[in-house]
Amino acid sequence: MLQHPTVLLVDDDAATNYYNQRLLQRMQVSQEVLVASTAEDALAVLNARCAHPETAECPTLILLDFNLPLRNGFEFLRAFTRLHPALPQSFVVVLLTALPLDPNLVEDQHLPVTAVLTKPLTAEAINHLLHNYFAVPIP
Repeated sequence: MLQHPTVLLVDDDAATNYYNQRLLQRMQVSQEVLVASTAEDALAVLNARCAHPETAECPTLILLDFNLPLRNGFEFLRAFTRLHPALPQSFVVVLLTALPLDPNLVEDQHLPVTAVLTKPLTAEAINHLLHNYFAVPIP
């Protein structure tokens, strides 16, 4: 499978991060899977990785839990787009939720959310995501 240089998982649940990381590794989606458990940790990772876009190893795919403590997924994306207004367009941001979100709620935020998936993440969902946004053939 075509590998992306880096994927960033952002979820406050360690078991979910472990499962998703193992799933992505087993599917050989990425050369590197970074994990953050809070919005602040994710911002620090992105600031470090994307500070100099010409030499940075920015994630190409961000799997972002909607219900993070302190800052939800929307608040995280607002903070990141304020710090790096040009960068979010180069990412595919997938919002992960335990319960379905109203699509209008997501659209009304005017944030770089590419897709919304309901947990748990599955190989089928990842295959469709890679096919739809990265032109990877579905196995």
